[in-house]
Amino acid sequence: MKNIKGMTFIEVLIATALVALVAGVLLTAFGFSLVNVKKAEKVLSSTFVAQSKMEALQDTDAITAFEEGRGQRHLFMDKYVEAMVKPYFRDDCHAFYIILGGTVADIYAVPPDNSGALRIPAITGNPTLSISISSSGYSISSPGYQALEGRLPGDQREVLVLINGVKYSAQANVSVNISAVGRTVRAWVYDAGSNASRIAVNGSSVEIKRYSGYSYRDYSTVKAQVKVYDKEDDLQPSATFNGILQLKN
Repeated sequence: MKNIKGMTFIEVLIATALVALVAGVLLTAFGFSLVNVKKAEKVLSSTFVAQSKMEALQDTDAITAFEEGRGQRHLFMDKYVEAMVKPYFRDDCHAFYIILGGTVADIYAVPPDNSGALRIPAITGNPTLSISISSSGYSISSPGYQALEGRLPGDQREVLVLINGVKYSAQANVSVNISAVGRTVRAWVYDAGSNASRIAVNGSSVEIKRYSGYSYRDYSTVKAQVKVYDKEDDLQPSATFNGILQLKN
């Protein structure tokens, strides 16, 4: 019989070291893979929550979306969600929305940044709404209500004031006065035809177009952004979702 030569102590050490090295590499790769899988699962979960919130906004009316879309962070589907909703018409302009006869107010005026809204819940008398627009800011006011003021970006984009009165059914006469300094401003007015005489729009350095009999145009277009955070105090979102929505007034 042939003698089988055993491994020397040095060979055993070398073999053990090689096994340990390979095992270390495999464990490290597995660890990185596990971390990446967890990150991917978190992003996927957050993206699903962001999309679900966007769908929830789509199911609301425009005023409710504006009210919810001012960046307040709240718990939604076990994540913290922050929504921003702004008036939208085109990327090359800044849009103001004036909704007459909406779901929560007879007059609802919201600026391009949706920092707030001027609400007149129930019309008494013949109300007047004034909108002053300059190259750098705006003011929305009505007698008896606190004025809403804010800034506009320092760009050359025109401003479009969209006044939607197709659902306005009150018998009072509403006057909207718009003035502009240092910026191109246009106002588009939509009414149902039968209520046109009760919606007056006047402009100073403002181009006004009227579209009467547009009873089907009872919607507002908004630009929405949803950010999802894993923790309430996180600085960076785990997912962001953007969309353009058409919402009933």
